[in-house]
Amino acid sequence: MTEMFQKASDVRQIIHPTGQLVPFDTGTGAVGPVIPITSVVGVSGFSFDFFNEGGTNNLLPGRPTTQTASFRPPAGAGAFLCLSTFLGAFVTNGGANLTERPLGEFEVSVGFAGPTTLSCTIRLTDSNSDDPVKVSVRGLIVFFR
Repeated sequence: MTEMFQKASDVRQIIHPTGQLVPFDTGTGAVGPVIPITSVVGVSGFSFDFFNEGGTNNLLPGRPTTQTASFRPPAGAGAFLCLSTFLGAFVTNGGANLTERPLGEFEVSVGFAGPTTLSCTIRLTDSNSDDPVKVSVRGLIVFFR
């Protein structure tokens, strides 16, 4: 079987938005080979929005939080997911304003929980896991035959 992505050791320098190379920043990026799909029969956009308030009388916002959503696939179609964007923010005032916090961990996991159910789990936490957070996840379900 051919290698799907470039090796992690294939390190590239990071270019700053001003066009200058950043001396000690490195990263990896890869695009795999084209995987043939017989026929795309449609797409369906999905979105998940999370808000965890935090505070002494609430569960910690740093906990994993999961939502599910149902969808109706075309008859006989397979499906795969494309994650297009995710955004996480530490917030104040019920999610209305951003606040500065050191980021401890950011996790987004989207997958199929069943043949007609999409599942999204997020976790955004600072070092003490008690600040209010807001996370938005967007993507597509691609149906094929």
